Amino acid sequence: MNEKPLLPRVITFSGPKEGVGKTSIALNAALAWSNYQKRNVLIVPLDPSCASDQAAFLDIKNPPSISEIIKLTGRESLSSLGSLLKGKIPLSQWGVGVLPLAGKRSDIARMAPDLILPIFSKLSQNFDIFIDVDSYFPMQVFAFDISDNVFWVTNPNVANINSTSQMFREINNLHFSTGKFDIVVNFFDFPGAVTPKELEKIFKQMNKQILAFMPWEDNLAVCSNQNKILITEHPNSQWIKMLRVILGKIDETEPIQKQWTTNISAQEFSHGSDMLWRPLERENSQAIGKQGSTGQRADKTEVSPFWEDLKVRLHTDVVAALELERIKISEDTKENEEVKKKVDSIINNLLQKEKDIKLTRDQRIKFIDELLDEILGLGPLEEIMRNPDVTEIMVNSPDRVFIEKAGKLILTKHRFRDNDQVMQVIKRIVAPLGKRIDESVPLVDARLKDGSRVNAIIPPLAVSGPTLTIRRFSAKPFTDEQLIKKGSITANAVQFLKACVKLRKDIIVSGGTGTGKTTFLNMLSGYIPEDERIITVEDTAELRLQQEHWVRLESRPPNIEGKGEVSIRDLVKNCLRMRPDRIIVGEVRSSEALDMLQAMNTGHEGSLATIHANTPRDALTRLEAMCLMAGADLPIWALREMIASAVHIVIQLTRFSDGTRKITAISEITGREENQILTHDLFKYKQTGIDRNGKVEGIFQAVGEPPKFFKDFKTSGIDMPVDLFWTDAQKMERSRQ
Repeated sequence: MNEKPLLPRVITFSGPKEGVGKTSIALNAALAWSNYQKRNVLIVPLDPSCASDQAAFLDIKNPPSISEIIKLTGRESLSSLGSLLKGKIPLSQWGVGVLPLAGKRSDIARMAPDLILPIFSKLSQNFDIFIDVDSYFPMQVFAFDISDNVFWVTNPNVANINSTSQMFREINNLHFSTGKFDIVVNFFDFPGAVTPKELEKIFKQMNKQILAFMPWEDNLAVCSNQNKILITEHPNSQWIKMLRVILGKIDETEPIQKQWTTNISAQEFSHGSDMLWRPLERENSQAIGKQGSTGQRADKTEVSPFWEDLKVRLHTDVVAALELERIKISEDTKENEEVKKKVDSIINNLLQKEKDIKLTRDQRIKFIDELLDEILGLGPLEEIMRNPDVTEIMVNSPDRVFIEKAGKLILTKHRFRDNDQVMQVIKRIVAPLGKRIDESVPLVDARLKDGSRVNAIIPPLAVSGPTLTIRRFSAKPFTDEQLIKKGSITANAVQFLKACVKLRKDIIVSGGTGTGKTTFLNMLSGYIPEDERIITVEDTAELRLQQEHWVRLESRPPNIEGKGEVSIRDLVKNCLRMRPDRIIVGEVRSSEALDMLQAMNTGHEGSLATIHANTPRDALTRLEAMCLMAGADLPIWALREMIASAVHIVIQLTRFSDGTRKITAISEITGREENQILTHDLFKYKQTGIDRNGKVEGIFQAVGEPPKFFKDFKTSGIDMPVDLFWTDAQKMERSRQ
């Protein structure tokens, strides 16, 4: 054999069933390898039921088990295992030791990969590790995860071959590289066996070649019954001569740089030791392979330098395969899941053909997931979209992807390949909505299936390249209890606003960008009675009302010829003919303000809307300006009279430096005096400082006077205590009296 630097190897011997002879092959190969390479070998049997078999052959009395080592050292001492293990592993005269996983099945319940792998890591410094594992889940998958090479030992009978075929499909689905699996047919010349020629044909259909045909050996059975090892008793037998093929393959194997990680969780490891690899476990194991025990395996996986080039090349091949097989991407979730499985299989098969590409299973899973996201989803953004804590995604350039999380902007590790990939994602978003984006239409507003708001702008308007912004909304709208818990509002203020909605008061929600206006409007809409007809008007449909009697209207931009536009104003006018009890305008931003005010003043009380402004006073001023955009030749006093008569409450939202969003004012419109609209604060938030952690501190409390329409609550049968609007000082004064 060629001399080369001896790097630690982890070699696994497994098969489709028990009794195929893999233990004999592992044992004899270990002795031969130790003798040829002058390096100690440690056999690790992962099945507790045969933990003592190898020790008996090697004449090792009471070898320690991994579970015993863990009990002696304790979890806290795993980092110093090197010195603790030194001299503790007894070796046979041939330089081969044995380290069972445990002496009995009950001990495995206390085991976990994060306990075993540090031991393997330390042992590999002094041993090559040969793992003997039967077809049990999850032990088999655990061994495959950390192995440099796997010798799949099978007998030449139909049952074993069928099991092998089925299990190799599952191995493929788990994204193991089949290149590290070598087929060994043991006892190929046994009477009645499937012929070697037929076996080669069968395995060729699995894209595998048979590495070695091991002959029947009478002396092997004799040695087994006498606890002797064939290679020491009959080193020149035909079976041992064929074993040299396996040794040559071990020698050719280039050990990978091991991370000593596995996708098997501690729970699966401890509870799966006695489970056969049945279909149920196989289905579960696919999920394991995708996310691992923490759900963050892909994040920790290092990528290779050729990663992006390979992705571009395979992307083209996958698209060609999809066209050839006439597979279409569907908007239907169930159909899309089926497509995803087919594309996953196509990518996996293409990867298996890349013989020169060496990827670990973690890398294969990450690669396939990324390519799936790129072909079927939003590319690098898919992983971010799966995180419910992310409220906004901002793509400034291919290598500058920001997110908003807990109110803070964070630069992520996610990257696009180039501007073209960003453009592909933008087009994938807008195409299903019947919209387009190109140089003639370089900006677009859209929404995703989950309701997220999307804005995209591209060159020549975006000088720095395609820019994408995605505003995400919670899958379930925030409730008042959640907002109270977050400190955004107090229970007293919620009680008041809930009563105002039921009293059919017209409410404007004011705030800057990203202050939570839509979220708060959604919460307010939840107080509208079920027996009322609600019509919402929005630029991009974002509201998620819980009532059944709800009609959604969405504006439409002009087409490329400048025709077909349906504005918010057109929709507001139209909804007046739809017999609404309540009109909700997602955002008032133009001339529709005048029509909305007219609706509020002509029998459509209880309407809700949002507006961009920094204070309640600014909101009213902006409302005036937008009414003037309608071109109506109204005197300013008439316009202000209309506003004062139509709008009852303005709620102000503010986003603070620590990312929190709070209600900073609830103001009542009390009328008009000459040319001035009169307002009266009912509740006010006052910031008092910032704590050591940078969190904003402040007080939200009533100002001291109830609203002018306070008597309306009693008239409508709504119980509203007047002390809800008192200050703390007023309450103390009243208590003294």
